[in-house]
Amino acid sequence: MTIANGNGHATKPFLLAIDGGTESIRAAVFDLQGHLKGSHAVEYETQFPRPGWAEQQPEDWWQGMGKAIKGALAAADVQPADIAAMSVDTTCCTVVALDAGGKPLRPALLWMDMRSAAEAGEAAATRDPAIRVNSGGEGPVSAEWMVPKSLWIKRHEPHVWAAAATICEYQDFINHRLTGVMCASVNNAAVRWHYSTQTGWPVSLLEKLNLSDLVPKWPQKVLALGEAVGGLTPEAAAHCGLPPGLLVAQGGADAFIGMIGLGVTQPGQMALLTGSSHLQLGLAAAPVSGRGIFGSYTGGLVPGLHVVEGGQTSTGSIVAWFKRVLCAPGTSYDALDAEAAAVAPGCDGLTALDHFQGNRTPHTDAASRGALVGLTLAHGRGHVMRSLMEGVACGTRLILDTMSRAGYTPTSVAIAGGATRSPLWLQIHADVCGVPFVLTRQPEAPLLGCAILAAVAAGAYADIPTAAKAMVAVERVVQPQPGAAALYAAAYARYTALYPALRPLQDLDKRCSSSASKRRLPSETGGERPAKLLAPGRSAMRGVVAPSILAADFARLGEEVALVLGDGAGPGEEPAASAASAAANGGGSAPGGPVGRWIHVDVFDGSQLARGNFTVGPPVVASLRACHPRAFLDVHLCVDEPEKYVDAVIEAGASSVTFHIEAPGLAPGRPDLAARQAGARALAARIHAAGARAGLALSPETPVDAVLPLAVEGEVDMVLAMTVTPGWGGQSFKSDMMDKVRALRAACPRMNIEVDGGITAETAPSAVEAGANILVAGTCVFRSPAALKAKANTSTTLRVAQLSQVYEETIRAIAAPLAAARRSLNGGEQAGAV
Repeated sequence: MTIANGNGHATKPFLLAIDGGTESIRAAVFDLQGHLKGSHAVEYETQFPRPGWAEQQPEDWWQGMGKAIKGALAAADVQPADIAAMSVDTTCCTVVALDAGGKPLRPALLWMDMRSAAEAGEAAATRDPAIRVNSGGEGPVSAEWMVPKSLWIKRHEPHVWAAAATICEYQDFINHRLTGVMCASVNNAAVRWHYSTQTGWPVSLLEKLNLSDLVPKWPQKVLALGEAVGGLTPEAAAHCGLPPGLLVAQGGADAFIGMIGLGVTQPGQMALLTGSSHLQLGLAAAPVSGRGIFGSYTGGLVPGLHVVEGGQTSTGSIVAWFKRVLCAPGTSYDALDAEAAAVAPGCDGLTALDHFQGNRTPHTDAASRGALVGLTLAHGRGHVMRSLMEGVACGTRLILDTMSRAGYTPTSVAIAGGATRSPLWLQIHADVCGVPFVLTRQPEAPLLGCAILAAVAAGAYADIPTAAKAMVAVERVVQPQPGAAALYAAAYARYTALYPALRPLQDLDKRCSSSASKRRLPSETGGERPAKLLAPGRSAMRGVVAPSILAADFARLGEEVALVLGDGAGPGEEPAASAASAAANGGGSAPGGPVGRWIHVDVFDGSQLARGNFTVGPPVVASLRACHPRAFLDVHLCVDEPEKYVDAVIEAGASSVTFHIEAPGLAPGRPDLAARQAGARALAARIHAAGARAGLALSPETPVDAVLPLAVEGEVDMVLAMTVTPGWGGQSFKSDMMDKVRALRAACPRMNIEVDGGITAETAPSAVEAGANILVAGTCVFRSPAALKAKANTSTTLRVAQLSQVYEETIRAIAAPLAAARRSLNGGEQAGAV
């Protein structure tokens, strides 16, 4: 049977859509107006070999698809000969390794598999232009994505890598089984493989990761959405119960195809695809980027438009887990919904963190884990169920808030998938997020999106927007209830506080706890005494302002250092600490030397970490030591190969040597984080053996997880959190780096935490509140307007006198929050309190 289509051509009346999801594969038959005629689903298993790992068998997909198609045709009462075309969407970044014959060499790494977290961090650390779409090029790369998973296989399963002729996705595998054609979707490649429609494969990124051999393993043909892949082979046709040669149209990632199925094809519209996970996808007329969001992706969906993305890894899967593990057999979702509806918004203080399989955005933290916080004996099953629903909705709101800060604010959200089956959960989403949620006639949007692509390939419609307009219909809109924002305000505040509060605890094990319980602090006189535990955010160490000579006048370096140390009497004399120094610490002393007598010395050698800049080296350290024998020389090695400089700077007189976890020299030829951490342990031990303190620095783009293991195990004495890009002074303070400081302070309440970059009297309180106790200040000390005016004096006497006063006042202002923190600690105890 054929009918006339919208283009005036004759075509067969039905379309076949396939959706390969996380828990099942579904087939559906649609007519050309988007009406569902029948569907069928076949479930398959997911294996979880280790925490954070998730695998599936590709053969289960193939067998399930054949059964699902036959079931859908029967349910629709449609003859196979009346199908015009078919299209397939699948989960995105479910990675498959195939031999030369197209057979899987190992189970597929499911999209939610997070084993490649270290590899993802390495990809992000390259700062290659190919990662520009993540947080404006500054954020981490997700462990879900293609490149980190491929790198993990190469490193940990070299036999699989050597035998693999093809590394592809679930969808590519299915299309190949259907047609014999191996190709990739531009949608998957553009949003998850770092592929560019303008420049092609991310060759530079792969070279930096020693992964250039991935390119020939990828499908070499990349097709646009709705483009013809090929016709069914006789073997595939027999397996599926379809005619040989049936046209297969290129699909893409399930959620992105769901955008089309929801009619989201115009700028300003957003789709929320729900199921095991949540994915928020908006269309913008211009590029959008910012910290905590993915995108925007150009041309991966509709030509000329940009997709901005957020996502939650575990949402519906959390509710399914609760029902499966913690409820009696036979408990229905309707019963759980009814119990949850009887609980007031906010769940009487019970809050759920939805990070059961890590967090996709805005934190992009594969190692974060879920939590239920605030449980009491008064809470029941309904409270837990509702708290899970609210936790997921709060996660969605956090993503929308993050996008809004980057310049994209949707006016409504078209929602589809599993969450639409619960009226309560829908209303919670609308109330928490404060925007209308639109339900279309067909809630299974990915399936309808596939049907739309098949219709375009079959010639029924001219293009995707035209087909979507004809085949998608709005059914109803769920509006936020009046007063809902106030009801959920406290719940949302608790939710947003959970991740920074709990994340450090998830890294601690018994060994770390044991080690931490035995750690002791140096006393004011250099001895040792037990440390007191502090409230979160408070430093157990004394407050220090460390002026950085990077901003000093090198022609008068000796004079400048003497003045900031309160040592104007001259080299070799025994100075008293300045009044500002005393204010910083209530009059006491700091580990390694008198408080306020720290001098921060940046050593840049022109390497990659130093961004090509050069500063000073061991001779200047030696000169400073000779002139100021009691100063604490805090040396920061911003170099690629710190092991080459450690002995020299310690011999020259360094009191403490800090090096970067990003330094390639920590593990030559090994870009993986684990190797660099091992190298950092060895170098810290070498510094300790030479009689100096060891510090570990992390740049703004590096996750705090990279240094936490060494910090909590006591293998370094200090962590330096850079709030600016290393390499030059005068940059602005990045307040979002304070989350790292909070995480460090929560995990290491007794350790020195130093903050360097953009410290002024205005920014210092933020750093101290987050938990820093050592503040590096350069430009605001040496190059303030008042200092520059004083330096212009031709009279040496006037210059020295005025500069001494300026430096004193500047350091006092920076030190004020440190002093205030110490006074408030333990009811106002002073210097000896900690």
